[in-house]
Amino acid sequence: MKKTVALILAACLLLGLTACGGKKEMDGQTLADDLLANADFTDSLSRLDDQVVPALYGLDAGDYTDCVVYCGTAATAEEIAIFQAVDEAAAGRILTAAEARVASRIETYKDYGPAEAMKLEDAVVRQSGLYVVVVVCSDAAGAEKIVDQYI
Repeated sequence: MKKTVALILAACLLLGLTACGGKKEMDGQTLADDLLANADFTDSLSRLDDQVVPALYGLDAGDYTDCVVYCGTAATAEEIAIFQAVDEAAAGRILTAAEARVASRIETYKDYGPAEAMKLEDAVVRQSGLYVVVVVCSDAAGAEKIVDQYI
């Protein structure tokens, strides 16, 4: 059983980190599934319809080719957002929008839910090449270790 799990994880990593032109490629859904299964979320996260993502993040949908966004209930700030940008400039715009979203949500939650504001302050917000990842959960360090395996 352990060998089977190890082989599956190795295969996922190899598929997720396939190099193309010197850049890593990854499947956002695979990363999201790994985070959902292994990061410390206290809320039940649901995948958002791709059409609401641009308004939620203040983005131009033309800046990315793929996105996977999961959000918790309004009671928590927990979230996973993974974007594949069309180019490096677009990735920079997505990163800026993601940072602005997290900062705005910190202000929203600091009086309403201080524990959630702390999760937001520790959020993983990272760009690597064409990919931008945002993870808000109880264990940011654990989530970051998972993200590091992909980008």
